[in-house]
Amino acid sequence: MKRYGWVLYLFDNDDKKEIFKIMEFKTIKELSYVVGVSPTIISNWYHGLINPRGVLKNCTLVQSIPIDC
Repeated sequence: MKRYGWVLYLFDNDDKKEIFKIMEFKTIKELSYVVGVSPTIISNWYHGLINPRGVLKNCTLVQSIPIDC
């Protein structure tokens, strides 16, 4: 079974020129626990349904390549 992971790029400020930290997560639920934002808000932000808010203004989220489990 192939599963995807999530990679969160956290930047110093809103202009997103310098990366502060890169974090990898297996699920959006794990990511939401660390960031302190509900999984629904993260999912909606990732899919472009809502504008970034709070800490998400300084982040970029990408889905990683498939990994075998």
